[in-house]
Amino acid sequence: MTTVAPPRAGTSLWWLPLILGVVDVVLGVLVLAWPEATVMVLAVLFAIQLLVAGVVRLARALLADDGGAGARVVTATIGVLFLFVGVLCLQNVMQTIAVLALLVGLTWLVGGVLDVVGVLSDGPPGRWTRDTAWELALGVVAVLAGITVLTFPEASVKTLAALLGIWLLVLGVTTVASAFRLRAAGRD
Repeated sequence: MTTVAPPRAGTSLWWLPLILGVVDVVLGVLVLAWPEATVMVLAVLFAIQLLVAGVVRLARALLADDGGAGARVVTATIGVLFLFVGVLCLQNVMQTIAVLALLVGLTWLVGGVLDVVGVLSDGPPGRWTRDTAWELALGVVAVLAGITVLTFPEASVKTLAALLGIWLLVLGVTTVASAFRLRAAGRD
């Protein structure tokens, strides 16, 4: 009698990053379609993305059966950070672009640093998977994007909208691709 091996750890939750990726792509397209959006619209769109990302990361930390306690704590911490910043963006929608740039820059910088630390805590590079390398690359890009936004805090709404739209598209597409790789791994 043969038994079917259970899906690899974490693959049963492939739909969580899929939801986040689709939301990121949709919001990225909307931001790029209207580059001269007001600070209010930009803040609301970004706040929605942060809130969804926070909820997804918290769900992954609570529901995932893979990874150690450290990785789950890092994922939950990033989720709480995203939720906190998302609520701040909604609390006073008419913030100046400098304050919005600061929030965006800090979120990307801290989130990217925590992502990189999370990947590095998974073990030596010889044990990394393709998904691990993608997570590391996204973390490094987030750190660089955060530094750039913090260096130029008075960027125009159009420039910030373009950067945000591109970031959301790249993040969304890579997150959707990662979700389908997780799903495929669960079928192996």
